[in-house]
Amino acid sequence: MTPVEHHVDSAVSHYFVYVPSRNAMRMFLYPTRIGLYRYLKGYWLNRGSFDSFILMAVYSGTFTFTVNGRRSTANTGDLVLLDCHEPNVYQAQAETDCTLLWMHFDGRLAHDYFKTIHGELGTVVTLKRATYAISRFRMIYDTFAEERKVNEARMSLAITEILTECLTAHDDAEQRAGAPYNQHAIEETLSYIATHLNEPLPVAQLAAMALMSEYYYIRVFRQVTGYTPHTYIINARMHAAKYMLVTGDATLKEICAACGFSSTSAFCASFKKRFGVTPLTFRDSSRSPARRSSRTTPVRA
Repeated sequence: MTPVEHHVDSAVSHYFVYVPSRNAMRMFLYPTRIGLYRYLKGYWLNRGSFDSFILMAVYSGTFTFTVNGRRSTANTGDLVLLDCHEPNVYQAQAETDCTLLWMHFDGRLAHDYFKTIHGELGTVVTLKRATYAISRFRMIYDTFAEERKVNEARMSLAITEILTECLTAHDDAEQRAGAPYNQHAIEETLSYIATHLNEPLPVAQLAAMALMSEYYYIRVFRQVTGYTPHTYIINARMHAAKYMLVTGDATLKEICAACGFSSTSAFCASFKKRFGVTPLTFRDSSRSPARRSSRTTPVRA
C-alpha cells in the first residue's frame, strides 16, 4: 500500500497490513503493519493512542522522538521502541531526510519485552549488532514485499531476535559505563552449578569464581536470576531429582549422590515439603499404569 502522509516520499515508500491468525495471537509475537518509508526533512507527527507497540530501524538520517515530554534522537543504525497503547504517546520529527523501517507488533510477551527494554534503555536503542537485528527486521518486510509464503512462527522468531538484541544492548551499555557488576560472571557460575550438582557448591566458591565478595555475589546473583544462590541451587537439585525419578529406576541413594543432597532423609523431607508427596510416591504417580505393572508383575515363561 502507498502512504498518503505529508513529507513521505510516496514513490519509494510502501506498507503492508497483516491480520494474525488466532493461533498467532495465542502463541506468538506478530506484526500487524510494516513499512519502509522515505521521510523528508520536516516530517512531523503527533500521535495519540494506537493498538500496538512499534519498532523502528533507522536506515539513514536523524529522527527525534518526544515521549511524555522526554526527547530522544535516533541516528543511522539505531532502533526505536514505543508503546502506542498509551495516549499521546509520542511526537516524531525528521531532522534530515530519513529512511526508516517500521513495524507495529503485538503478542503475549510484547508488553514484558517493552517494559524491560524501555525501563533499562529508554526509547532509542543503540545496538552492537545492528546489522543483524535490521536483517531480521528486513526479512519480515520482504515476506510481504516479495509476496512470499507467510510463516507466523518464523516472523515471531525474527521479532524475538530483534528484541533480544535490544536486551543484550543493556549489558553492552553497562560495560561501557563501567557497570558495578559483570552479568557474564554470574552466567558462568550458573553453567558451573548445572554441571556440578553432585558437589557441595558453597557460595564462597561460586563468589570466588565470579571474582566477587560473598555479599556482593549474593546481591548480584539475585539481580540477575531473581533468586538467592541457595534457593537457585536447591531448585536445580530438585528439578534434577524429579527428572531422575520420572525417567529411570535409580535408588534414592543414587539420586541423592547425583543431585548433591547430603542424605536420603534430608532429601525425602525437602521433597515432601516442596511437592506434598514422598519421592517414591511421586515416581509411582508419574508412571503409566502399564509401566507400573511391568515393575510389579513377574514375567511368566
